[in-house]
Amino acid sequence: MAIVGLTVSADGEAIQRLAVATKIAIGEVRKTESGGTYPSKLDHFVFLRKSNKLEWEPDPELARHFGENCREFPIILLNDEIENVFRTEYAWWSKTEKKCWGDGRNATRRTEKHPDGEPWTPCGDSCPELASNVCKPSGDLYFILADFPRLGAVCRLHTTSYRSIRQIHSAIEQIRTVTGGRLAGIRCKLVVRPEKAAYYDEKKKQKVSTTIYALNIELSAQGMQKLISTMTENAKLFEQTKRLLGDGRKVEYVVEPESEIERAPDVAQEFYPPEENVPAPAIQQPSRISASPAPEPAPEQTYIWPPTGEKKDGNGHTNGVEYITKEQGAKLRAMIVEHGYSNVQAKQYLMELWNVKSTAEVPAYKFDEVWRYFASDGQEKPPYQATDEDLPF
Repeated sequence: MAIVGLTVSADGEAIQRLAVATKIAIGEVRKTESGGTYPSKLDHFVFLRKSNKLEWEPDPELARHFGENCREFPIILLNDEIENVFRTEYAWWSKTEKKCWGDGRNATRRTEKHPDGEPWTPCGDSCPELASNVCKPSGDLYFILADFPRLGAVCRLHTTSYRSIRQIHSAIEQIRTVTGGRLAGIRCKLVVRPEKAAYYDEKKKQKVSTTIYALNIELSAQGMQKLISTMTENAKLFEQTKRLLGDGRKVEYVVEPESEIERAPDVAQEFYPPEENVPAPAIQQPSRISASPAPEPAPEQTYIWPPTGEKKDGNGHTNGVEYITKEQGAKLRAMIVEHGYSNVQAKQYLMELWNVKSTAEVPAYKFDEVWRYFASDGQEKPPYQATDEDLPF
């Protein structure tokens, strides 16, 4: 006999509860010379498995398959409900438990009087714990590896990055919009991209530059029609497999909640005081064979874009900045029109993404970046301009 809520849902769907057997991360805990530890970002993914001691350790099989510097890999989503795919909340973790959690308006906090939790306010921007970095945004992405599907098990990736959470959530919502709400069975790529950022160093009393590594989910195909076709094809195959496994009944995949006793020591490593957060050093990314050579960085200047009405000289320079040539501008405009952009649309994207008024004002060092964006129909976006929110780890 089936038990409603345990083995079947209220609608009679079979519930398959999946345990988290693999952890994906872009950070690690390092030891200091004094014997302490600190969290540090990586520029690539690491694949971990749970040991017999219930501790996470490197997974040699996955490490061999994906390589030492894996920055993207294919995944498959398991549920149509976004909360079952990407769970987000504000959370304050200690080494033994989750002390407080909320949605930005209302929270639940464990206290001496109510150890199981009681309603708590404020939550969000006005919360002193969030302001002091004791509480952080928390995002858990659940999926299976497209190359290594394991029955009864899923992978989890945890992040406390504002930017990564925004990007992943936005990408999932975009997929739902394109597919009419379908997420289960969608095959996509989980990626990590290095970006420059700045944060305020309390000891130095000034802003310090560092490198952040932002997570995202991406889908790529030649044209929107092919993109939709690829997504729905995988989803249909996934649905057929579910029916076979469910003996003709509908099957709902649900991730089994992890014990706080197990998760707390692992997650709490990311909740060090800000002064103990040592940024990871900037790492030179190896160029990919398929990618165009990276343009030389622009020299630092007081300002880049010329004032309204200021003209370039005969060499395409103004204020020490080199702009693309007339020939390059003509080719760029022709390509943009060929890809179906109107003059108004092109100017809108140039202003929003690069603060450029027209193709005539595209700096030479930005030419390849602008060209790739329009040539890929917006798939290859320009690098993210980091803000103070993007602290390391």
